[in-house]
Amino acid sequence: MGNIWAVARYTIAESIRMKVALFFIILLAVLLLGLPFTSEGDATLSGAVQSFLSYSVTATSFLLSCLTIFMVKSLSSDLTGKHILMLMTKPLSRWQYVLGKWFGIVLFNALLLSLSGLVIYGMTHYLANGKPRDKFDEERLSNQVLKARHSAYFKIPDFTREANIKYEESLEQGLYADSIDFDEEVEKERLRTEFEKRWRTIWPTESREFVFEDVRCDRSEGNTIQIQYQARVYNYPADEVLRCYWVAGDTIIPRADVVDRKHTVSIPAKAVGDDGTLKVGFFNVDYTVPEGYAQHPATAVFEGNDSVQVLFSVSTFGSNLVRALSLVMCRLTFLAAIAIAAATIFSFPVAVLVALVVYIIAASRGFIIGSTDWLVDEGFPRFVQAAIEIFLQALYFVIPDFSKFNGLENLVDGRNVPLMWVIQGFGNLVFIKTAILMLIACLLFQRRQVSEISV
Repeated sequence: MGNIWAVARYTIAESIRMKVALFFIILLAVLLLGLPFTSEGDATLSGAVQSFLSYSVTATSFLLSCLTIFMVKSLSSDLTGKHILMLMTKPLSRWQYVLGKWFGIVLFNALLLSLSGLVIYGMTHYLANGKPRDKFDEERLSNQVLKARHSAYFKIPDFTREANIKYEESLEQGLYADSIDFDEEVEKERLRTEFEKRWRTIWPTESREFVFEDVRCDRSEGNTIQIQYQARVYNYPADEVLRCYWVAGDTIIPRADVVDRKHTVSIPAKAVGDDGTLKVGFFNVDYTVPEGYAQHPATAVFEGNDSVQVLFSVSTFGSNLVRALSLVMCRLTFLAAIAIAAATIFSFPVAVLVALVVYIIAASRGFIIGSTDWLVDEGFPRFVQAAIEIFLQALYFVIPDFSKFNGLENLVDGRNVPLMWVIQGFGNLVFIKTAILMLIACLLFQRRQVSEISV
């Protein structure tokens, strides 16, 4: 371990002297310190904070990724400058040298990422101390953005009994007499789905109660939680605004929502019961229409299970930021292994190119998968499709999907970045893929002639 640590310290010291490293560090510092003065978002204070968080974390991840790739110049320089020959005369194994180089890059990244995280945290609170546009902006900033909120989904009623009754009625009426390949269980499931669709549809003047369980929030006086919802609206008014209201406990909240958009409403935390159950009612009633007058025939449909959800705080913004940056660290650790493995085979320019290609594929894998679907269309011969599928599966096994290890969206939206994501990130990217890559790098470097020049 002493030899690995010695190589790591040498790598860190060498990296600090690299001009390319200095360039990326200065650029990162300028961006993080300058973004708070240029972030506007949606012209609200909360929007400015969200905009800063989004751009700062993205810039940090991108610049450190590029720096990680270019830092393999340390290994390449040892090879081309023949410094490796002097190192090999010491009691230093080749695998220790490779691990030391990787470990040094990882430590250097950890240091820069920690400093960046402190700057992001400080600048976020600097921005948050500004003047909110109004009380709604202030409430959104303190209770939605600078929080780590967990989401709970409503409980869907069980319509099995209603489906069974409807099935028996239809059976007695002979509606299935002419059906071919009739399956009783499939028909009951279809009926149950139909009842659920009707329940999700709220016609004019109707209401619906949504029940959430295990809402473990602080129910102290003055605390609030949020209901986030998005309804598909039909027959909406000419101004494209659905006028309705929500009821939570003793609180009635009138709303005027632009149709087909996501909306958030705050309700008192004391509306949650002692057992952690929350019941909220949605009333498809235009509160501006006097009693006795006809309502506008707007129909609201809550289609998905996440169309209505309750958000409540479970952690702090600081710990949420740490978890989001930990996921960035997982990606940087994997990228360092890719760059080191490439540098043990190729020259510095080629190693950088290989690592950049892997980074681009990992960062945009979802887009690449969608754009390569045509390669396995039925128009190709079967053996060609099979060969393409095997190649893509092998490629996707080696190159991870970075979007699965990204907590930025949750961080910006004030949602909790689950600790399980971080555990999965370290398990998948660090302890499995990075370990495999470093094993391959050590084996390749063990067989390499260190006196040769790579091309």
